[in-house]
Amino acid sequence: MTPQRPIVIAGPSANCGKTELACQLIAALPGAQALKITRFHREEHCPVHGVNDQGQDNCDGCAPAPAGFELIDDPAVLATPNKDTDRLQRAGASKVLWLRAAPASFNYALQKAVQRFDPQKPLVVEGNSAATVDDFDATVVVIWPQKTRGLKASVLPALKRCDVLVLVEAEGAPARPLPHTLRSACHRIGMDENRLPQVLWVKANWWQQPKDAQSSLIALCTDVGTRK
Repeated sequence: MTPQRPIVIAGPSANCGKTELACQLIAALPGAQALKITRFHREEHCPVHGVNDQGQDNCDGCAPAPAGFELIDDPAVLATPNKDTDRLQRAGASKVLWLRAAPASFNYALQKAVQRFDPQKPLVVEGNSAATVDDFDATVVVIWPQKTRGLKASVLPALKRCDVLVLVEAEGAPARPLPHTLRSACHRIGMDENRLPQVLWVKANWWQQPKDAQSSLIALCTDVGTRK
């Protein structure tokens, strides 16, 4: 059998819908596995802390770093309530791992993490950092809401190699202008907005829509990978 290409879910900021989209894909793909990625950063450059009044104090990227990286498979840790790994498990993932890595060792750490999964089963990777590794063969899906909590630098490489761009409508706004943060990102990487990858617009509460309304989103995210 031909190994399946992982699907990387990326986004411009915290709380932009990456984990929810990962969960929807897992629920739709029989036997799907999941890898949650956290790359360490210096706290003063944290994309979660101090962004706005909703800033959180429990950022995993600010936690004390192990030597290089750690791959967490402890069921008790993965099942911590409200953690992304718990959500991925509850979505039906057949296997979930959590990779925490420093930037200097990330490429090596990602390679080691992927080796722990069955290549014949779908693998959903939640985290921008996987898309920064040029030789990591994957389908890259970027979800981008109208309002974001800042703009992570790590989304720029993901946008460059994006296969599917999911744009989320603003609440109560039928118009579909490109998010200003997306325009800013295009400018920073020298990408003409007219050359953005395949775009799919979804409603602000897309995850609450009937399953048949979500089918085009799920099909697009999965079918693009099989056509590569």
